[in-house]
Amino acid sequence: MAISGCLVKSLHPFFKESDVEFKNELLGTWLDEDSATWRINPFVFAKGFMKGDSTDNSYLVEMFDDTSNISKFNVHLFKLDGKMYLDFAPIREDRYDEMIDIHLISAHSIARIDFVSENEVQISWFNEEWLSELFEENRVKIAHEVITSSDGFNFKEYVLTASTDELQKFIIKYGSNEDAYLCDGESNNFLCTRLRRVK
Repeated sequence: MAISGCLVKSLHPFFKESDVEFKNELLGTWLDEDSATWRINPFVFAKGFMKGDSTDNSYLVEMFDDTSNISKFNVHLFKLDGKMYLDFAPIREDRYDEMIDIHLISAHSIARIDFVSENEVQISWFNEEWLSELFEENRVKIAHEVITSSDGFNFKEYVLTASTDELQKFIIKYGSNEDAYLCDGESNNFLCTRLRRVK
């Protein structure tokens, strides 16, 4: 997820529990076009001391090129206005620098998912560059913050701070706008990923 600065991010979830769906078709092991592995399993969490484990209607998604560096996400599949989306929330654990990690704030990212066939899905993240143009041209009004990097590179990130209700209005308005995604059919990029099931 080195390209996290390219994703549309939010402090609040993009989904409501009533929108969540669970499809067994997503479970399994997948490969993307860069040969990275995606393992998708039900998300299992501890209910509490001596109460065992439980599952909800979400997924544990593990992405990796090699097993020494695995990115983990709690992912909710949800339907809105007839389209399917994925809400990715990072699972932070065992980071290299604990002091840096406690300064980081987890955010949700949003992607549309299209089931191409039984063994192939297309995942298209909302593109932050497209969103930044909307803000700069005053074409969208949704609560957000602009975060400028402190490393001297003047790198800007946009983080949505709107409520889930407002986020969903935004998704309904722009979810069918192909400009919102970086999927031109010619470039191979992480924001537009096709997964092929391997088992």
